Amino acid sequence: MKTSRLGLLETQTMDILSKAELSKFKHETLKKGCILYSDFVKIIIFKSGSAKLSFFEDGEEFIIYHLQKNNITILDDTCAIEILEDSEIYSIETQNIEEMLQNHEFTKGLYQTMLNITLLQRQIIKSILFEDAKGRISSFLIELANEQDLKQNGYRYVFLPFSVKILSSFVGLKRQSASTAFNELIKEDVIRKITPHEFLIIDYERLQSYTN
Repeated sequence: MKTSRLGLLETQTMDILSKAELSKFKHETLKKGCILYSDFVKIIIFKSGSAKLSFFEDGEEFIIYHLQKNNITILDDTCAIEILEDSEIYSIETQNIEEMLQNHEFTKGLYQTMLNITLLQRQIIKSILFEDAKGRISSFLIELANEQDLKQNGYRYVFLPFSVKILSSFVGLKRQSASTAFNELIKEDVIRKITPHEFLIIDYERLQSYTN
């Protein structure tokens, strides 16, 4: 089961639900840059596009995970979804979902998604509570390496698809703290920079040692 913050579990929900069942959902086509909020607990299904689910507090953002085609997530009044590219979504408030739960395949997919999200959020909590800046960066790079599963010249290869500023929002650090920890890993030759977005993990065991 995938638990990467950049690649959540994909479901076949759109194929499983009948037209009558889908008609119970609110259907929206959203432009890039749109922000979704909700005062009620909603289930959101992404038919296409991509987005990020985040917490905001005192002007700071903490990115929980990215969303893309065939992902399901939950939106409530504690977080927001920012649309990163034009997207098509279906949403429904949880108090209106009872009828859909009679669909065994939908219920199975929803259960697997909720389990996936629960395990992922426990990883996030563990990192924030017990790891220092270098540990948080290391945990995220390991998670990314496992998700991408790429190698180059015998080393694990990681493609970081965003800036250090965005990385800091993923690991719950100030931008400067994230940048300092990341550069320390490069200076120690634990990771090696190839391009601004490409890195080799030179010493995987040492990278793991920074995590708890």
